[in-house]
Amino acid sequence: MIDPVGGERPGNGIVHRGCLIPLDLWYDVSRDVWLRPEGDGTVSLGMTDVAQTRAGKVLHITFKKVGRRIEAGQSAATIESAKWVGPFPSPVAGTVVATNAGAFAADILVANRDPYELGWLLRLEPDEWDPGAAGLVTGSTAVDQYEQRIEALGVSCIRCAD
Repeated sequence: MIDPVGGERPGNGIVHRGCLIPLDLWYDVSRDVWLRPEGDGTVSLGMTDVAQTRAGKVLHITFKKVGRRIEAGQSAATIESAKWVGPFPSPVAGTVVATNAGAFAADILVANRDPYELGWLLRLEPDEWDPGAAGLVTGSTAVDQYEQRIEALGVSCIRCAD
């Protein structure tokens, strides 16, 4: 069982106050967005465990169309949840090459249940993949920043169950 206070390493991540922080992803911590470089040069993006907890149950997502170019900081989707409606910002500029609309059509709570795998939001072909220049962090640096953010926000992550 995962200790909700923190410290346990399930698979490739750390859990702090119930919030999973995978060590192999890149993060825009202030926007609660994760990024994963894929083998084909694209980058998958999604909302973190902290984001899905703070937002509450996802009710609807409107994705930017495949082929659309997005600037860094621009909305790649609009998320409507039980507690919030707003943009899902992309930390990097690029072209949308895929969305996970099918998974969300089948289970709108997929990001609430599995934010880092099945609940990814979209894939971009980045104009440039330079995580440091984009202000992204990974590994222990990401864990340190997220632990501070979780404490500052007073968040204890929970996931939707069947």
